Order: sequence, then C-alpha cells, then structure tokens
Amino acid sequence: MKKSNVFTLFLFALMLSPIAALAQTIAVSGKVVSSDDGLGLPGVTIQVKGTTTGTVTDLDGNYSVSADSQDVLVFSFVGFKTKEIAIKGKNKINVTLESDAQLLDDVVVTALGIKRQKRELGYATEEIGGDLIAKSGSGSIISALSGRSAGVQIINPNGVDGSSSRITIRGNNSIFGDNQPLIVVDGVPMTNEGGITSWSGGRDWGTALNNINQEDIESLDILKGPTAAALYGSRGGNGVVLITTKKGSKQRGLGISYSAGFKITTPYLYRSVQNKYGAGGPITFNTPTLTPIDGMFDENGNQVYEYPGIYSVDNGPAGEPTNTTFGYYGGAQSWGPEMNGESVLWWDGVVRDYSPQPDNLKMLFKNGHTMNHNIALQNAGDFGSVRVSFTDSRTDAIIDNCNLRQTTVNVGTLINVSDKIKVDVAFNYLDYYRLNSPEIGESNSNFNKGLLYSWPRSWKGLEVTSYENEDGTMNTFDGYPYMYIYNSTFWTFYNNNTTLDRDKMYGSVRLMYDITPWLSASAKVALDWTADTYTTKHKPTTIDGMAGGYYSKSKSNSVTRDMDFLLTAYKDKIFGSKFNVRLSAGGEQYYGYRDGINGTSGTWAYANLYTIYNYSNATERTFGESKWEKQVNSLYAFFNLSYSDWMFLDITGRNDWSSTLPITNNSYFYPSATLSFVPTSAFKNWNWGPVNFLKLRASWARTASDTDPYQLTYTYNTGSFGHQLSATLPTVVPPLELKPQRQRSYELGFDLGLGARFNMDFTYYDIYSWDQILSSPLAPSSGANNVTINTGVVTNKGIEAILTYDIAQGKDYGVQVGLNLARNKNKIVDLAGSNMYLLSEIWGSNGPAIAVEEGEEYGTIYGWDYVYEYTMADGTVIGPFYDENGKPLPLLNETGTTYLKTDNRVPIGNCAPLVTGGINLRASYKNWSLYALVDAKLGGQIYCASYVVAMQTGQSLATLYEREGNGLPYYDADGNFIGNYGVILPGYCINTETGEAVENDNVVHYLYKYMPNFGGWGNILSTPGIVNNTWIKLRELSLTYDLPRKWLDKQNLFKQASVSLVGRDLFYIYKTLPDNINPEGTQGSGNAQGLEYASYPGTRSFMFTLKVSL
Repeated sequence: MKKSNVFTLFLFALMLSPIAALAQTIAVSGKVVSSDDGLGLPGVTIQVKGTTTGTVTDLDGNYSVSADSQDVLVFSFVGFKTKEIAIKGKNKINVTLESDAQLLDDVVVTALGIKRQKRELGYATEEIGGDLIAKSGSGSIISALSGRSAGVQIINPNGVDGSSSRITIRGNNSIFGDNQPLIVVDGVPMTNEGGITSWSGGRDWGTALNNINQEDIESLDILKGPTAAALYGSRGGNGVVLITTKKGSKQRGLGISYSAGFKITTPYLYRSVQNKYGAGGPITFNTPTLTPIDGMFDENGNQVYEYPGIYSVDNGPAGEPTNTTFGYYGGAQSWGPEMNGESVLWWDGVVRDYSPQPDNLKMLFKNGHTMNHNIALQNAGDFGSVRVSFTDSRTDAIIDNCNLRQTTVNVGTLINVSDKIKVDVAFNYLDYYRLNSPEIGESNSNFNKGLLYSWPRSWKGLEVTSYENEDGTMNTFDGYPYMYIYNSTFWTFYNNNTTLDRDKMYGSVRLMYDITPWLSASAKVALDWTADTYTTKHKPTTIDGMAGGYYSKSKSNSVTRDMDFLLTAYKDKIFGSKFNVRLSAGGEQYYGYRDGINGTSGTWAYANLYTIYNYSNATERTFGESKWEKQVNSLYAFFNLSYSDWMFLDITGRNDWSSTLPITNNSYFYPSATLSFVPTSAFKNWNWGPVNFLKLRASWARTASDTDPYQLTYTYNTGSFGHQLSATLPTVVPPLELKPQRQRSYELGFDLGLGARFNMDFTYYDIYSWDQILSSPLAPSSGANNVTINTGVVTNKGIEAILTYDIAQGKDYGVQVGLNLARNKNKIVDLAGSNMYLLSEIWGSNGPAIAVEEGEEYGTIYGWDYVYEYTMADGTVIGPFYDENGKPLPLLNETGTTYLKTDNRVPIGNCAPLVTGGINLRASYKNWSLYALVDAKLGGQIYCASYVVAMQTGQSLATLYEREGNGLPYYDADGNFIGNYGVILPGYCINTETGEAVENDNVVHYLYKYMPNFGGWGNILSTPGIVNNTWIKLRELSLTYDLPRKWLDKQNLFKQASVSLVGRDLFYIYKTLPDNINPEGTQGSGNAQGLEYASYPGTRSFMFTLKVSL
C-alpha cells in the first residue's frame, strides 16, 4: 500500500466507518503495523465479527474497541490481507497486516486524479510504484517503464543520458500528429515533446519528461486507450500517464531521509568488424597490395609504402569509373591491402606502421558517471501531511565534453484546513544545465557517422589528439583523405560548444470541500513554466581570434495553465437498496503559450568577442522571433452507478471548444461508457472451484483531437532580403472547413484470480481513427506545395495480457513472477485515394523511407526491391523462377553482376513488432529483496544502414570469407587465375531484349556481392538492409538489503537504512541484428521508427544506492 494514500484513506474511513457504542465486557486496544516496514497503519478498519461495532486506527496505527471477551476482531485495510483474531479475554492485541499480492481490489488513480477501486473499472489500467522507478537506474522516467506494462512501447535513447525517448500506448492513432500520451503530474498536463524526431538527426537535447525527478514519484498510473482517458478530452486520445508525487506520511523519528546513488555507465555493444584489411577502394580485382616508394626506407631500413587510401579511379577494374560499376559508396572503404605492420607514409607526411586497429571504434567513448543526492523531510499529523525534498544529480556522459546537472526542489502537502476543507499542494522547481548534446544522424560533424561511413579499418584516430596546434589554432589537416566527414570534426567537438540553461517550475493547488455528507466540490489551478536559453560559442580557428568565431543565443518561454472544477453528489444504498450513485459535473480550461527569440553574429569584427553585435557585415547577422498560443475550454460530466459490490456502470461525456479549429467545427462532444461485472461476488453461493475472483468488463468511447495553432488562415514570416523588409507566405494552403480528428474505441476484458496465488488480466481493444489531419500535395503550378485536409482512416487492434503468480509465500520469504504480453496491429485503412505519405527518409530520396500507404501497416519501410518477374514490351511476363524449396529467385543482368530492381520504392519491410512484453521476478528473504526484469520485442524489421554500409565498405566480418580465399576460382578477362575470390549471385540472368532467362552461373568478383548489390546511398537495391530486429534483454537486476530494525534501534540514530545494487541494461539474452549492432539504436523519437544509421554502442550501467532515515 502506498504511504501517500494512507492519510486520505484514513479520512475517508473516518467519514464512513461508524464508531461502535461500547460493548458489554472489555476494552481491547493495540497497534496495527505493516509487514513491509513495521510502521503503524492509519485508517485500518477493526470490526467485531457479525456486528456493526467497530473503529479505525489513528495516525500511528493505534486502536481501541469495546467487545465481548469471546468475540472475534476483523482487521481489514485496502491493499492488505484481511486478518481475523479471537479476543479470548485479552485486553491487548497487536496485529501485523501483510500486503495482498492480489491487486484486483487496489485503489488506482483514474481520470482527473480520482481514486477508485480497480474492481469498479471497465477498462485497463496499470500502476507502477515509485519505488520501482527510483530503483531502476534508468536515465529518465520513460526509460524506466521499459518492459513493465503491457501495450506500452518505449523507444530508448540512441546516444547518451538525457537524449530523446518515446512512449506510445496501443500503437499510432495519427499519421502525422503526436502519438505519445498525455502526461499529467499532480494535475499538471505535459507532453513528451522535443528531441530528435527524424532520421536526419542533429543535436539531441532530449525530451520534456527527462526532467521529472524519479525520487519524488509516489506512483505512476497508465490509463490505456481513449476509453480510460476520455475525460481528458483531445489531449488524452493516445492514453494518459498519471504521475503522483509524494505528499508525506507519518514517520518514525525526525522524518528526515537521505539517499545517495552512484552510477557508472559503460559502453560495451560495439559493432563487430574485421581487423585484417585496411583503407582502399574497389580499384582492382587482383589481391590488393601496397605500392613501394622508390628509394624511401624507414629508420630501421624497411621499405616505405604509399598510403593505400585511394577511394575511386576513373578507369576501374571493369574498365569504367568505379562509381559507375559499384555505385556511390561510403568513405570508410576497407578493401585495401592486408595490414601486416609495414611502414607507410601516412597522409600527413609521417611514416607509421600499417597495422590493425582493433580498438578504434572504442577510442572515442569512455565510462560515464552519475551522482545523485536526495534529502527529504516529511511527516503527517492532524494538520495533514507534508514533504519537502532537495535532489542534486550530475552526469558525465560516455563521450568527452558532454555533461549535465539538475537541481530539483519538490514540495508536496495535504493540508486539513478544517473537517470539511482540504488543500492539496504540489510544487516543483528545477535548474537544469547541459553542456553539449552529441551530434547524431547524417551530420558531417558526427564522429559516430565517421566511424561507420568515413574512417576505414586502418584509421588511427590521429585527429582526436592533434586537432589543435600548439598555438591554439585549428590544425587544418592538409591532404585529409577521408570522405563525408569534416576534417575539423574534433576541433568542432571540443571547441564549438553549446549550452542549455533551463529553469522550470510546475505545480498545482487543489481545494476540496465536503459541502454535505453527500455533496463535495473541488477546484484546481495548475501551472507549468519553462524558460530555455541556448548559447553557442565557436572558438576562432586562427591566431588573430577572428576566423571561424561565432556566437548565437536563443531564449524561449513556455507557459501552460490548466484550471478545472468538479462538483460531485453521491449516495450509497439509495432508497434503502443496494444501488450506489455518484454524479459529477465540471469544467476545465487549458491555455498554452510559447514565445522565442534568437540572434546570431556575423563575420566577426572584433577578436574573441562573443556577442550578437560582433559583425562586420550587417546582412550576415540574423534574428528570429516566434509565438504560439492555444486554448481549449471544456465541460464534462460523469455518472457512476453500482449495485452492491459486483456491478459497476460508468457513463461520461465531455465537450471541448478549441481555438485551433474553425468556429463552425471547434465544438466537439465525445461520450464513453464502461461496464464491470464481478460474478464471483454476485454469486457467492456458487462453487467456483479454484476461481476466487472473476471480473468481466466492457467499454466504449469516442474521442477527438485538434491541431496546432495558426493552421486556419495564411500566416507569413517577416525577414529581410537585399537590406529590404520582406515577407514570405507559407507553402501550405489553409483548410476551408477543418474538423477534429476522431476516434472510436471499444474494449473487452476480464480479470481472473485463481486461488491466492495466480492473477490474470486480459484485454482486447479496437481503435478506429478517422478524419486524419493531413497535408495533401498540390501541383507546383498552384503556387503552393500542400493543402491541409481531413481524410484517412487508421486502426489499431490488439490484445494485452498480464499474469502474476506467487510461487512461494511465507513469514520471512516470498517469490512472485509476473508476465506481460501485447500484440498490436496498426493499419492504414484509407487515404482517400492518395498514393503515399512520407514520414521520414534515409539519405533523402536516395534511400529507403518510412511511409504510409492505403492497405499497409503503419511503420512500413519502402525501398528498391528485387525484381522477380519482367514484363517485355509486348506484354509477355518472364518469371518468376523458384529454387528447390519454392523460394522465388531474383533477376539479374545478363552478366550476373547486378540484380534488377524495382523502378520505384515499394514495401520491403515493417518495423511493427509482432509481440512486446516483459517478465519480472520479485523475491524476498528476511531483509533481502531481489528484483529482475526481462524486456522483449519479438518480430519487426528495420532498415539497418550500419549493416549495409559495413558490408559495402568491407568493414564487416562477413566480408572476409572470399578475401581469405574461400570463394570460387576467379579469372581475369585474359584467363589468368586471380584467386579464390569468386561468387555466383543466386538468381536468373535475363536478356531484356529477347526475354531469354537462365539460372545464373557466372562467377564474378566478390566486390559485386558486397557493393552494388548490398544497397546504400543512391537509387540502388535496398532489400538486403531489411533485417529482423527481435531481441530479449535483461533490462534490470537489483538486490536490496534492509538493515535489521533491532540493530538500528540499538544504534539510536537511523530509523531505517538500506543499500541497493542495481544493474541496468545488462545484456541481450537474444538478438537478431547482425554485426553486433545496437538493436535499440533506431533514430529519433518521432512517428517514423525503423531506420537505423550510425547508432551509438549499447551501454550497461551499475548503480549503488544508500538510503537512511532519521
């Protein structure tokens, strides 16, 4: 049972539990404590069995009740197992209540922060305790959810701590809109916006929820789907994550707690590469060799050779330019000579050994460190409860010149103003600072791209330590041979710095008033304010402090204000029946505002002066300003009807008025209805056998969502051109009658308990989303590129299952295992005749893409595929052909060197997983507790560009096979034997003039296997890069020891103390990606998942935590 809920339950129990009149014989008193921590439990109901006589425990867990000496006392409390104890004439009875592993009657937080018993709900929710999140060792609250909840898919950061993450619940409901759920922290609405959202990459400054302090979280409740979140309106259509922070509870001692955690993060999952052959392009079919320099010898008298890094030649081995034969390829070509330690005149004029570099992928990474300190003061009494905490967190990333720190102050309190009035206050302030965010994606300053695409296997990393001359100027590296990476990459990395300074305050005040025993009212004001300042300083590259110098600054403010009120009338056992009725009505106003301003310097006029006024030409200086404003007004009502404790009906309705929609369409209403039936309670006299609990549930809902501001009319941007004021119009035609996007969902499920050990929660859902808000392309002759319209249908259908089983349970031990599984099918049903909408492309139009097309699943990967049949000019179709196993064989050109490909990009894969899930294990023995979490994603494909480029450039281990003489005998055009370098590409060769097709038996050089036919940049074959991305991972393993209570009491200093060791992201139990590529290295947090390129190595972390209470 969560301690922040204890005081609320105590007050509730005082109102509803009559204190019995004095009984006939004796007074029985004692104390009720929790088996979890030995602390007193307030609000426990004590009832004399078979009577209405009873009482509740006070704040310290003490009670006193009058009863007959032969009576039996029943002790019950939500979340704990009920216990019956015979008095037998005793005046003193102390009781220890054990937590109930069966969670079906737990209190959960639902829409608008209303707490209800789980048995009442007709839809699926999940609660995750704050202690699990705090112990997880993850870098963010989103990452901490990985593998814990059915149907919740987490995309973890590709990069360093503080990078972007993504959360979706039950798939994607919108094609271009935000598909992440609404986040509500103590009534403050937030979104997980920001970060990198596309493949192209850039600097990843992380997403909004990274700043939520995990130490302050009491509980996290996930409301899945539109039904559970209907009362949140347009912002809750993708589900809602409700975060409740700690409000304080009764403590032994001073109520002061302190925790310190140290985490070390280690990169470990590096790409597997060959370390035998070095730099060199596909310039020969012969065995590549080094070229000696006439008359040049090293100090030991050894022959010195030319640097072998020739990238391409005009007269290649096929008698044509190498780019014509093999396409456009990366600069990391490693088809050169074998590295045997020869003396080579390096590109910078220094003689060095030409030897393997097995650690050059690791040389740019290091162990990262995080140190957390938290101190909190909390207590509770007749006044209510209060908690104040201070947290300091500092992280040094796994790469140089990148770190962050955050200081957080949290205040949570529940104040009893009077017997009828209570005030709930939550306040958070954080000061966040970050030095640099690493470049990711297709940036020529991204060193991770350099390791994949630009630097060959013989790269020694000379630039890492010599980027700066002794006088502090930039080393320009004359003769730099590497392609598609700046020779100034490391100068930029160490000397061109950007900082982010963030001040953020968010919180809420809720007033609750019990007007009468049957009528209550509440009102809330919530505010979220964020101020960001980005400052960029580029160090001048020359001695005069001028060239290359640069300065920019941008400031932005974001304010969200959310106000609501709620009036609730309730009556139990109305008219003496078993019906209980609750009727609520209220309203809400959401207001969001953002503004920003930025400026940059031009070519500097003053040395080493960082200011936007440092410019020699005013036209080079730039300024910008932006604004954003939105408001949504809402009214809602909900009706709850229950019969006894086994039938529950909920009906809700909400109407929103959005400022971002036309006046004719800005009002939209959406209802919901849920039904929950507990037959095991309704038919208690039946013989249910092993079934001790069964709940059937069904729900239906409609929701809607609006769009961003300023989509309804032409807006223009101002600027200057040729020293004259200018204005530009948008390239999107505003809609005439834009409507909100709509969703309809229904859900069926059951909760099952077998005996006292097994529980199961099963759900089937169907979500239908229509009137998608899309930008449809227009002909360029119209003067615009797109027009905004309502069209398109997207569906999500799936199942979720949650199972828990108590393997063993005893006084001093317990073992429980849990399993969650989910399967979602996300389909594009209708696009109103449009062919395709692109979500993201890799290498622009020169590579694969993620797109949506009518009839395909969301997340489909498009690219150039093999051709299996060919249509002649007269309409004759040649093919398809099959091997002995019935597998179709692709078509090649007549010489067997190149596969034919489709004319356009076609569906070649899909990134949607077949199943997601997790397995958790909880075990305890006396003062020891163990927790393990296995996270899994089964099925789903990605375009793995790192694999493609590694094969194309000769870096992959797989490219050694033929080079080491394991291929077929290969001869040159004159019949001379070259070596066992030959391959036969499987398929059928076709003469496109005559239509003749024969099975390929042409032996060609291995370069044809790995270069033009393995894909890469350009309009070439993409299919070889589509790989299955299944993985099973040991996500978390933690061991905690609570110091014995008796030992602590003797010391008379600490009231509680514990130590924990947590391993996070320890290793993959199973994975299918080739070359040891990071399975979770997909790019960005946007809707287009499934594209991987130059991903960071996977990391694991170990955290040691000490917690004490005074």
